[in-house]
Amino acid sequence: MKRFQYGVCEWTLRVRGNGLCKLAAEKNLDCLQLGVGTEIFRGGGLGNPALIGEYQKAAEEYGLFIHSLSPQFVDEYSFTMPRGRQDEETAIKLVEKTIELSRTFGCRSFLLPVLCRNGIVDGPSFHRAVEYIKRFSDMAAESGIETYLELNQSADAVRNLLAAVDNPMVKLFFDSQNLYALNRTSMAVYFRELEDVIGGVHLKDGEGSMLSASLLGGGTSGFYKTAKAILESSYSGCLIIESVYEKPTVSCLGTEAELLGRDAATLRRVFG
Repeated sequence: MKRFQYGVCEWTLRVRGNGLCKLAAEKNLDCLQLGVGTEIFRGGGLGNPALIGEYQKAAEEYGLFIHSLSPQFVDEYSFTMPRGRQDEETAIKLVEKTIELSRTFGCRSFLLPVLCRNGIVDGPSFHRAVEYIKRFSDMAAESGIETYLELNQSADAVRNLLAAVDNPMVKLFFDSQNLYALNRTSMAVYFRELEDVIGGVHLKDGEGSMLSASLLGGGTSGFYKTAKAILESSYSGCLIIESVYEKPTVSCLGTEAELLGRDAATLRRVFG
């Protein structure tokens, strides 16, 4: 098997279902990462069995696989710093539904974001994070699914959290821009410090604190240095594009399909 597989996040583009699978295949991508939002409670998105079936059929038709799913709640809901019981319960239900859907799609992992409103800022939020990560990772492990955490934490803090969770099926999902945008962390150095616990990779770029504000390699986050760190590491697996092509700074450069094509071409040129 080749060292890297290339993919794209569903929330990078506006197209869904068969159209997204067809577009990804046209750009020579291997996989998709899908999002699970509160629309599922109203029968929308992946709460609609027809859309699930459409993804499954189209993925098979176009030779793709669904790499993983991620709950989309960190800007509104939280289990680490909830505003109330309803807030906490919504976050929990979205994670549990994500794990359930990961089984449906046959995913080997799911992405659990512990950042933004669902982040860790003090002792109580740390302990709540540990409690829920243990709960969710145990639930996922029953189906052989690994839990990949997306964190805006220092390398030492990441290792402290993983030690507290104490589960070899819990790993880090590395993001190539988040911490740079937050505090100018060198993402290449960060990757090297944590490469032994990294299970997946998001790739995006931007100007300063503006997330996904550039195509890959066109921003200030050190994309090529990070790519070099990845290439020199023992990491193998998926490299998933998380650009956002409707951002004004990039939408003026072409259609979403054209922009995805340019990012996909960058991946293949840089990573082989």
